[in-house]
Amino acid sequence: MRVTKMALAVLLTIGLTAGAALAQPPGGPGGRGPGGRGLMGGGGMGWAQLLQIEKVQKEIELTDDQKAEVEKIVTANREKMRELFGQGQGGDRQANFEKMRELQQETQKKIEGALLPHQVARLKEIRLQVAGIGALMDADVQKELGLSEEQLQKLRDVGREVMQGARQQDGQGPRDPGAMRERMQEIRQKMEEAALKVLTEEQKAKWNKMKGEKFELSPEDMFPRRAGAASGGERRRNRTT
Repeated sequence: MRVTKMALAVLLTIGLTAGAALAQPPGGPGGRGPGGRGLMGGGGMGWAQLLQIEKVQKEIELTDDQKAEVEKIVTANREKMRELFGQGQGGDRQANFEKMRELQQETQKKIEGALLPHQVARLKEIRLQVAGIGALMDADVQKELGLSEEQLQKLRDVGREVMQGARQQDGQGPRDPGAMRERMQEIRQKMEEAALKVLTEEQKAKWNKMKGEKFELSPEDMFPRRAGAASGGERRRNRTT
């Protein structure tokens, strides 16, 4: 099945990566360590990616000077990532993963230095919402909520069960972006309902407070169509005329 840009945006928007994170052993790929850091282990988008989205920039009231500074940081990060990927061919996957995580943390610190405290606070809330329930695999979130090891194991079990059910249905349903979005949203809902049952009422209340005021990102927000760009249907019609 070919994954279109819209389909990819849908997957990111509904946080399917969060499900994969919950299904992983402690520490993410490789199973090392108590949990992910900087949401690498919890799925979702990083600060650099979020701040490229116009709707996020408006929500946190990013100034033009801040946009320019963030763009410099993101560009430098992108170059370092290219170098890392170039060096990582055939290398130690766990070591490469750790380097990527360190680079993300370094970039996040630089971005935080370019923002005001209230902007950082709101960006953290947005990031948790985008990551979805998979953010519970982040070590900082775990500490804030006071999750026990027993709860973490239950969350991983929940992730495996839901993802296993999703894989069994893979390729059986419609393939258009709208149907994909509905199916992925259903998977996310099942994941959240099952995972929230693991939390105490106090933890649920704290989790909702950590996410802040509701903020939604659509696929169009994340991947806006370029001016003059034709849709898939328009391109097909053009080829037949």
